[in-house]
Amino acid sequence: MRNEETGPVCSSEQLESVRQLVGPDEPALFTVLQQLTKEYDEITTIQLTKEFCFHCQTDENKRVGLEYLYMNGLLDEVQELVKINEESANQINREWAYLYQFFLDRKLRNAEIDDFEAFFSRFQTSDPELECLIIFTKIYVHCDKFDFKVIDNYRGILTKQLLKINNTLLRIYFQLRENEMLFVHHFKRNDIEAARNYGRNLIENSLINYAKKCYVTANLAETYVFDDFEKAKVYIKEAKDIAIKYDLSYFLGVINNRIVPFMHAVNNDCDGIETNDIPEAAHLEAVKGNAEEAVRLLNSLEELTPYQEYYLGLATGDEKVLYNSYQRLLKEKKDFFFSKLPLRELQKRGWNSIEEENANAH
Repeated sequence: MRNEETGPVCSSEQLESVRQLVGPDEPALFTVLQQLTKEYDEITTIQLTKEFCFHCQTDENKRVGLEYLYMNGLLDEVQELVKINEESANQINREWAYLYQFFLDRKLRNAEIDDFEAFFSRFQTSDPELECLIIFTKIYVHCDKFDFKVIDNYRGILTKQLLKINNTLLRIYFQLRENEMLFVHHFKRNDIEAARNYGRNLIENSLINYAKKCYVTANLAETYVFDDFEKAKVYIKEAKDIAIKYDLSYFLGVINNRIVPFMHAVNNDCDGIETNDIPEAAHLEAVKGNAEEAVRLLNSLEELTPYQEYYLGLATGDEKVLYNSYQRLLKEKKDFFFSKLPLRELQKRGWNSIEEENANAH
């Protein structure tokens, strides 16, 4: 998410108090953040910490500022600080700038790394913090292609590298990165209890920003969609409350138009549920038995995702479509959790493991 909210305009006195901290002997960014957190609300703290990041003088604070801004979703500000670090006399700072530029390009423009060797040959320093970021980068690139098993391959290496991190704020944020990565990993693998533990750890961390807390809480709600609809509704209400409190219009739209109708459709509780999202509208119509309308809505889409193909199979009762959706979810998305949607429908129709093996043979 790009920063939709800019927060209140800080007073000139508040801004000046932050600028007075800046200098050759300035405190670490974590210390500044601790001090501001004691004095101000979350939004004001972010604004003032952002001010410190743009005026700080030490190379370390300029680097750590990149992670702080990135983890708070302040992507425009990350771009500004990347430019500052690109002009640094310190090679480590320039290499950090190069990596965060890729983070921005990946998030905003779906950038990929075609040549791993060429990309990572740009890094000449042995900075342990940068090494951690490089490991995260390698994992992200693979996960973007739904290759989640790479997390198991890098887990031990990452753990050892994290032990070398001395900067307190980086250590906390890198742990948040790891927990978020493992939350998604276990969620996709249908290892739900582990996923929930990582999700709860994330939202309980005092340094997680409100946008990410909203996002993770909404995802936690989805983990309960099959086995505890009431718990799912509790979490989605929490996510919605966060979105409303902090004016996160994008997340509020996703919650209201995608996640809420999806959860209700899965649980056959569609009365009074509305959405302007075409696939989820089709999902609701399919569950309500309005097959013709569901098919009409889905036919208006250029190409169906595996999830949307499940909606089509649900509407038409076509077992081949349901099975194709199931296979695509496993092969294309590596999604063992939501692949249960078409699998459940197939099982209702009498499919068993033998029939599935026969279908695979063809």
